[in-house]
Amino acid sequence: MAFATSAARADLQFQPEDQVALTQVDRHLIAVVGVGFAAVETDLELGESVIALRSQGFIGVIATNRRLLAVHSRAANFAELRYRIAEKPVDADAIHVLDRLALVELHTRLVGFSPELGTWVELGLGPGEHPRKIDGDGNIAAVVTPRRAIGFSSRSSGFVEEPLSPEEDVERASFSDASVTLVLPHKILIFRAGDKRWSSLTR
Repeated sequence: MAFATSAARADLQFQPEDQVALTQVDRHLIAVVGVGFAAVETDLELGESVIALRSQGFIGVIATNRRLLAVHSRAANFAELRYRIAEKPVDADAIHVLDRLALVELHTRLVGFSPELGTWVELGLGPGEHPRKIDGDGNIAAVVTPRRAIGFSSRSSGFVEEPLSPEEDVERASFSDASVTLVLPHKILIFRAGDKRWSSLTR
């Protein structure tokens, strides 16, 4: 089955009744999406098995031993991301689904999905680089690794990075629906939904 993404309907306003629900029936995968829209369906491949089904708000993610499938309330198809050759399948606890975006930590990269994008985006992780913390609220999320702060929002065109030095531990983080603030020993970093860079204030 060919996969495509449909962003044409993502600009319609989401309603509370448009929340995504996922289910598996035998080898059949079904996403019940927004009111008035047809369910999104596909089948598992031969030898493929489901690791996890996660849905929250207007986003759903299915992880298998071969790929990630994402869907939103206005989608006509699943957006597919296949694992690379020799890339391990995702751990179930590395899948983070919020109301309007999804973040997944793979072993060599971070991937994200939102309705506005309609497709997966990715950011490579360096050798030995693993997220210390992944947190978010509805429309926006932040990932902190030993080397950088990474922002992602429902309005992002991709991941937004800010380098961190080894001694810059994040003391605390606060979120609104449209921004995230990271407090570090000597500065404060701010990322707003749709920004192309982090803002920095001296502490």
